[in-house]
Amino acid sequence: MKKLIIVLLTLIAVGFQNCKKEKENFTYCTGCPIFSWVGYYSGTGTYFTANTGETVDNIEVNINIENTYDSNLVIHVEAPNYISESFSKSKTDDKYYILIGSGARTLDLGLKRSGNQYRLNGTLKKNSWNKVDSTWTVVQSLTFQVDKKSP
Repeated sequence: MKKLIIVLLTLIAVGFQNCKKEKENFTYCTGCPIFSWVGYYSGTGTYFTANTGETVDNIEVNINIENTYDSNLVIHVEAPNYISESFSKSKTDDKYYILIGSGARTLDLGLKRSGNQYRLNGTLKKNSWNKVDSTWTVVQSLTFQVDKKSP
């Protein structure tokens, strides 16, 4: 009976070892052409609103990036029921990041790649001008990680 238990435990242990998730090896996409950015991405993020001080984790985030003309990208960011914004940016370099806006709306994106898979990490912020200390104050923010689902 002891041998049977030992054999079963060994089989279970070996089975779990084979179920280990492969390590993802995403690296920043330096040198990637503009079409690498284009596509539909989905994943999760964290939403913050200063009005209530509420932070909500693991919300759905969808991003669609279109190449409308030459080097022009149109980027739609949406977290349903929380925040939605669109941006346009000319991208003429091969850097792994995009920084858009200043002041009232900003979007920072970083593109990573592992083989033929792409991932975006980023932050969307809506800000309000604080007249008292002459600075921008974050009113809403969305930090996210999304994976490319289709070109």
